[in-house]
Amino acid sequence: MILRTFAALALTAAPALADPVSGFYISGHGAIAAIDDQDIRNVDTGFGPQPGGYLSTDTGYGIGAAAGWGFGNGWRTELELSWRRADFDKASAGALVDATTDGHYSQASVFVNALYDFHSVQGPIRPYLGGGVGISRVSWNDAVSYVPGESVGHDSHDTSPAAQIMVGASYDIPSVQGLTLSAELRHVRLLDDLAYDGRVLESRFGSFPITTNVTETRRTEILVTLRRSF
Repeated sequence: MILRTFAALALTAAPALADPVSGFYISGHGAIAAIDDQDIRNVDTGFGPQPGGYLSTDTGYGIGAAAGWGFGNGWRTELELSWRRADFDKASAGALVDATTDGHYSQASVFVNALYDFHSVQGPIRPYLGGGVGISRVSWNDAVSYVPGESVGHDSHDTSPAAQIMVGASYDIPSVQGLTLSAELRHVRLLDDLAYDGRVLESRFGSFPITTNVTETRRTEILVTLRRSF
C-alpha cells in the first residue's frame, strides 16, 4: 500500500510527456532575418561585363503561415508560405564603391517542409529538427545606389529554387488544448544564380541598361511560431 502511494505521488509529480503531433494543424510565424551580403558576380552592359562586388541589407523581418499534418510518431510535413523584407544599405560594383543604396529587398517563398519532434523528451518542451525545399521570388524594389556623379537603379525580380534547415523547441500551452508556441533558428539558401535588370541613371557615359548577376543569397533568422492542432 505504501509503495503504491509513493508510486502514485511520483507519477503525479513527474512532468507530463508532450504528445506527438497527430492530424491536421495550421501555424503562423513572425521572423527577424539577418541577410548575408549578396555576392555580385558581374554587371552586364552593352560594352562588356563590369566588375562585381556586393550588396548589403539591414536586418530584415517577415511573416509566414503553414498548413501541415502530424503522423503521431514525431514526424510531420507541411506546406509553408513566407515573406521577408529588408532595407538596402551599401553596394559595390563597377564604378560604384561602398555606395549608399536606397530601396528594399523582398523574398516570397513556398516551401515543403519535413520535421521531426523529439516527443520522447520529458516535460512540456519538445525540441525539433527540420528541412525543406521550395522556390523563392526575390525582388530588388526601387533600389538606387549612388556616389557623386554615378547612380544605378534596379526595380526587378528573379526566381530560384531554395532550401532551408531549422532547429527549434516547442512548448504546449497547457491552458489551450492543441495550441503550441515555438522558437526556431533557421537558415535559408537560394540554389541558383539570380539576374536583375536595371539601368545606369547617371555616369560619365550617360544612361544605359544593365543586368546585375548575383551568385549568393542566404539568410539566417529567428522565428516565433504559434501552431494550432485539430
